[in-house]
Amino acid sequence: MTDTRAGVALARRLLSPLPLLPLNRFLVHFSRHLTRRHPAVIRRLEPVTGKRFLITATDLGLSFVMETGPGSVSVTAVRREHVAADVRVRGSFMALLHLLEGQLDGDALFFSRDISVEGDTEALLTLRNALDSEDIDLRSEIVTLFGPFAGLVDRLATEAVGTWARLLHTGHAFGLAPGERVGR
Repeated sequence: MTDTRAGVALARRLLSPLPLLPLNRFLVHFSRHLTRRHPAVIRRLEPVTGKRFLITATDLGLSFVMETGPGSVSVTAVRREHVAADVRVRGSFMALLHLLEGQLDGDALFFSRDISVEGDTEALLTLRNALDSEDIDLRSEIVTLFGPFAGLVDRLATEAVGTWARLLHTGHAFGLAPGERVGR
């Protein structure tokens, strides 16, 4: 098992008992924030108003239901995949994140079978084109939500990611001896 897979497995174990309400409240706030900051993306989604997208992070056991409305987008986290949807996209959390941020090509991920897609492909292409139309950096978008505390939150997030990476590398997060690597 690679360090990344071990980290995702640990994240899944940590997330599974937690209630989704705080995450869903954050997603409502974040969706509104993105709608205000990137109105061109929302306008590009008008042809798919009323469509429902189910995006499943297979390694986290978590799905996100994205619904397009007139001038808005809403996102809700759910723990099940059996939700009515016009489009279904499945893949690892990191593949989906990189796809969303435009760091990886969706076609390459699809043909390498890192993601799977089913349903209304025209709606999916409209979503993809809308997201590709603007450079959206999720980390900076999240940090800006904290207003005057954005700098502090950014530093704390950077430190947390660094600590997480060190724990994965040393094995402390898994009860391993120092220097013993995860997956050996």
